[in-house]
Amino acid sequence: MNAARAVLLPLVLLTAALPAAADDDRDHERAREAFRSGRALPLEAILARAQADSPGDILDVEFEDEDGQIVYEIKTITAEGRVLKLKYDAATGDLLRVRGRNGKGEGGHHGKR
Repeated sequence: MNAARAVLLPLVLLTAALPAAADDDRDHERAREAFRSGRALPLEAILARAQADSPGDILDVEFEDEDGQIVYEIKTITAEGRVLKLKYDAATGDLLRVRGRNGKGEGGHHGKR
């Protein structure tokens, strides 16, 4: 039974990761096309702004279309252990929203900045 678990667990984990990887590939291609057409700033520019706005380690980056507005969502963790989601207008680089939790799962700032 343990041998079967040892074989199945990696397969289950790999299968669970495949849809996320496919989404990441689509995000990457959509972001590249938006950049080429002038509808989005390069990711490097947005990451630099995120680091200036909230220094910390980048955990995740998403490229989303929210009701016709293209946004970058950057998830960071601060030196204090606070997880923040920063949303930026992809075209202008403006910070639209900050949501966060401290280490205790409590909410943070909501709304536009």
